[in-house]
Amino acid sequence: MKRILLATTLVLGVTFAGAGAYIAVAAAATTPDDGSSMPDGAPNNPPGEGWGMDGKGPGMMMHHPGGPMAGRPHRDWHHKDDMFSLFARVQNKNLTPADVKIIAQAILLEHGNHDWTVTDVAAAQNAIDFSFATQHGDVIATFAVDPATGHFKRIS
Repeated sequence: MKRILLATTLVLGVTFAGAGAYIAVAAAATTPDDGSSMPDGAPNNPPGEGWGMDGKGPGMMMHHPGGPMAGRPHRDWHHKDDMFSLFARVQNKNLTPADVKIIAQAILLEHGNHDWTVTDVAAAQNAIDFSFATQHGDVIATFAVDPATGHFKRIS
């Protein structure tokens, strides 16, 4: 009998704890955030202030005094796409038509496409145009590449 009561108490405790957590999350999701405070009642600091990774209070507590990153400069790890790059970014890439052809061929190889070719590579006004074509010469798509930034734009 004691085991049944103990098991029932344990099941009810877990059930009520889960329901309480669910209700707390649901209430927090439906409460409008006027930006005046964090869920724990701490003031919502403007970006750049506070201790969190995003500058909005305790957060991950990485940069607070005594934390693992205390006194170290903050780097935005989440939005740095060149974080592990071997090369520094340059303001102007100065791409030539030969460079664009090599990049386009690399894109085909990266996607495992050995049937298409890069054709019609030519410098245009403020862009370098090229086409992807089949082995028979049928043009599939034409792109323009900005030689300064390397950004691709589909033309047709």
